[in-house]
Amino acid sequence: MPSVHFLWGKFDFRAILERTEESKAVAQPDRGFRNESDQYFVLKSLQNLYRMEWYEFVRPTAHGLQLEETLWQNNGKSHYVEYPQDLQDVACSICAVEMDLSPLQPVELA
Repeated sequence: MPSVHFLWGKFDFRAILERTEESKAVAQPDRGFRNESDQYFVLKSLQNLYRMEWYEFVRPTAHGLQLEETLWQNNGKSHYVEYPQDLQDVACSICAVEMDLSPLQPVELA
């Protein structure tokens, strides 16, 4: 599976993409991409490196004006951290640029 490793501020992230059928990608337009060969991909997993282990994004747990508390998990261990609300949009934008993909839904960053 293709992945993009990127730094944002002082944090390490990894976005893992999965090749899929057009119908499955179109069903998730905010996480879907297409390349020049008409292959479709979706953002399967967004991960954060914390204490030398990769934690997978689960969901936001609390919303603020600019930041939201998010839950990340690894093998039953949970990690909560505040990130900007548009973290997934930023990850998708970086994936599109780094892998020369076209997002199925335009990303508008605040």
